[in-house]
Amino acid sequence: MNWFHTGSTRKSEAEVTRLATEVILAPNFQSKDLLGFNAHRENKQLDNATTTAGEPQTPFSTDDWQEVSVRIEVPIALKNHIPQAFHVPGLHHRSIVRVIKATWKSAISSQFHLTPFRKIHVDPMGNETRIYDEVYTSDAWEAAHDELQKQPSEPGCKLEKVIAGLMFWSDSTHLAQFGTASVWPLYMHFANLSKYTRAEPNSGACHHVAYIPTVSVCSSRSHKSISLASFLDSRHLSRLPLLSSYKAQPPS
Repeated sequence: MNWFHTGSTRKSEAEVTRLATEVILAPNFQSKDLLGFNAHRENKQLDNATTTAGEPQTPFSTDDWQEVSVRIEVPIALKNHIPQAFHVPGLHHRSIVRVIKATWKSAISSQFHLTPFRKIHVDPMGNETRIYDEVYTSDAWEAAHDELQKQPSEPGCKLEKVIAGLMFWSDSTHLAQFGTASVWPLYMHFANLSKYTRAEPNSGACHHVAYIPTVSVCSSRSHKSISLASFLDSRHLSRLPLLSSYKAQPPS
């Protein structure tokens, strides 16, 4: 407890308990392994680590992350001039199909609603009121489900045909309380999951599928960096490799 009450004030009782139970009391813990230990040096070694292919180890080195460039068209403030095309590098993304497959194999898929239904409230007087509280209880989902059942099955496949409802959000996220460091992630949720479960911070229901880079904007008056997301509309999004194909290819 002397270590807990001295030094940094950012330590919590829960973290001290976890240090004791998960580290010091671990069966494979050996105090001699910590001889000469320096946290700063170890972090430097992690930063300089490489993958098996010899590439720098980054958060994008696993889970099928890819880096591509995106072609965008920026309007010119001149009459009868076509928009100018730019290729912006540094878009990190994952294949949505792979994310769907991985999620469907995970434990959280046991909570997915695969068949739409209608929720009806009946009051004491016998009056019925339709309740719209989830995407899978909507008329649109029911119509899409019925349409899907009319589609021919894949050759040799006898599995049930169901809808994977995908919902996307994107907004700039600050990385620190001080400074201007930020990223612009693209999140994906499954509408098959109840909104109450999706709202739980530790549910694991949110999936990162892309990180949108920043671009430099120069004018006669100023020079600033803004997110590529500021330029993207529905036309650009439809051409993003993570949305348009299973295996993304850089634009030619």
